[in-house]
Amino acid sequence: MSERIVAGNLDEVISKNIQIRDEMREKTLLIRTNWNRMLISSSDQLAMQILKSYGLIQVPLDNQYWSGAIFVKDGKRIPVINTALPRANQYFTAWHEIYHLIFDDVSFSHVIETETIMEERKAEYFASLMLLGNLLPYYTELSDMEFLPKIFHCMDAFRAPYKAVLIALYESAVLNENYTLMGLIKENFDNSFIDLADRFRELGLDDSLVKASYVVNVGTLQAKIQERIKKNPELNYNYDNASFLKSIVREINLVMGDKNA
Repeated sequence: MSERIVAGNLDEVISKNIQIRDEMREKTLLIRTNWNRMLISSSDQLAMQILKSYGLIQVPLDNQYWSGAIFVKDGKRIPVINTALPRANQYFTAWHEIYHLIFDDVSFSHVIETETIMEERKAEYFASLMLLGNLLPYYTELSDMEFLPKIFHCMDAFRAPYKAVLIALYESAVLNENYTLMGLIKENFDNSFIDLADRFRELGLDDSLVKASYVVNVGTLQAKIQERIKKNPELNYNYDNASFLKSIVREINLVMGDKNA
């Protein structure tokens, strides 16, 4: 589980980030060079394409603190994204889970808790670098705006959540000894918005980024199960997997139907 970051522990988080920065930069470069053969320019779309190759499941779950996870079944790692959260959070979670899928050999063993906690910090920082690698110059160019509208524009441009933008920006402020910006970030870090979509619309920004998508998508995994059934029609557990997946989708659609009624 990722640590809860507030203004009070922001400096500690940045200190950890600086310790692992070179390692995480190497991993982001590896993803951009070796995992983007289709030359997808959008970071959020690239993340989804990578996850689909692992049998991505997208489902809306009524838990604002559960953004995603990697489930292990029969030695296979299957990523799940909670689509009841805003799209910006889904994109960040996607890159977080990609780190665990590709680079993390510690968390799945659950042997040493301190190492598992550090892997969570690495996953968070990796996701930040994938989405927010060139944030400060963009923020600086928005010189004629108040602080919060600037942050909302950064969220829109980089397809990232509010706190992720502030953390990345705070790290740049620390490295550049910009104490004014550091103060503004800490002052606004613990903000909670119930009208974020309205604020986006007032600025002429697409509010869909800060709204849930409620996507239900198990198509990739369904295709893999059907492929295995064709190859090995005599194996019963393939049919069990298909039946179990159908029951999950049926239950989710019933719940979502009740919500939208």
